[in-house]
Amino acid sequence: MIDYNNGKIMEQVKEIPFFGDYDVVVAGGGVAGFGAAVAVGKRGYKVLLIEATSALGGLATMGLVNIPLDFVSGIGKEMMNELDKIEGHWHRNTNIEKHKLVLDRMVKKYNVEVLFATSLVDAVMDGDAVKGVVIQTKTGRKYITAKRFIDCTGDSDLAYYAGAETESGRPGDGMSQACSLEFILGGVRWEDYQNSDLKKNDPRWVDIIREDLASGVLPYESDNHLNWMTHLPGRPEHCGMDEVSICFAHSRNCYPTQNKDLTRMYLEGREQVDILVKFIKENIPGFENCYLSYTGSLLGVRESRRIVGAYRVTGMDIATAKKHDDVIAISYHGFDLHGFTKSGNMKWFKGVIDGEEVYISNMSGWGSQMPPDDGTKRMFMSELIDTTKQYFYDIPYRALVHTRLDNVLAAGRNLSSDV
Repeated sequence: MIDYNNGKIMEQVKEIPFFGDYDVVVAGGGVAGFGAAVAVGKRGYKVLLIEATSALGGLATMGLVNIPLDFVSGIGKEMMNELDKIEGHWHRNTNIEKHKLVLDRMVKKYNVEVLFATSLVDAVMDGDAVKGVVIQTKTGRKYITAKRFIDCTGDSDLAYYAGAETESGRPGDGMSQACSLEFILGGVRWEDYQNSDLKKNDPRWVDIIREDLASGVLPYESDNHLNWMTHLPGRPEHCGMDEVSICFAHSRNCYPTQNKDLTRMYLEGREQVDILVKFIKENIPGFENCYLSYTGSLLGVRESRRIVGAYRVTGMDIATAKKHDDVIAISYHGFDLHGFTKSGNMKWFKGVIDGEEVYISNMSGWGSQMPPDDGTKRMFMSELIDTTKQYFYDIPYRALVHTRLDNVLAAGRNLSSDV
């Protein structure tokens, strides 16, 4: 209860009920949080996983981003093996509902306690150590203590509530990359699409998008190309009723740690999907009888608030395939920035080599939004690395360690990095 007193809203001073004590508390149940919690549980420690939505997996499930893209080993490999057992995985595409079930079963297997529909709302500090966290439940706020905490919220919420330094978005205005609302279409005749002239001549729909923008069929440009489209394994296939997951809709000028802007992007995303489904039905072979199955319940935020860590992963690390002695993960996924203010993907970044600013491309090229013609030198990443070897770069443990907080790690998109 909160009192109204002479025009001021006054929260009463009261004791917050104690919920429990753990060895480790993990905040955020996306893929990173799931992996962190299972790693702790497998070692026999008492662990609590707090998740604000109704399922584990984050963008891979709630956000419909069913495309695991990187190296798979350890817990990730175990997860993929479990998906294979129930026909929930094919060619790095996952069945979203089966994926949720696999994650549920794995946390149960390793004795991870989970709280769904529970938000982290504050941190309790003892100097530079987090002594506990406060959660919001249906019966009010509760207080939880632990020896260690792992911030997998995606937005560094725990570090932020603890008063620790964070970075958000790009330098200057703090704007984040474009955010996407993914969607799934049913009723697709996949063979007709695969055998079409469009698939052969314009597989990313660049020309047809440009034509329909010019004619007014598309009222505005969500993006200048199809980002990706995948099958949903374990659903009807090759029968004229295929289901596909699509990344196409984009909101720009994004500030995803502001609830008002998040709301704007959800509303805008669903309107865009409505426009795009009509465009697809009218223009894409094999999609004439398709229908919208559903949109993501979690917005595809690519980056937002990040910790300031003992090491900062940079674009130059990616460009030079940097290795570290304290490596805890590896990746071959290169630059892929979705335009901040205009359409297109930037598969490049501005780095510095021998004191000179240089635009450096991804291994696969420049993407659909080219660098500005400002006289800056351009070069391909292949000029900086040994292309005779498998390309990958390291994520060091230090990028998970906050410079100030004694007992907090970060994992997922909010680790210490530049944009």
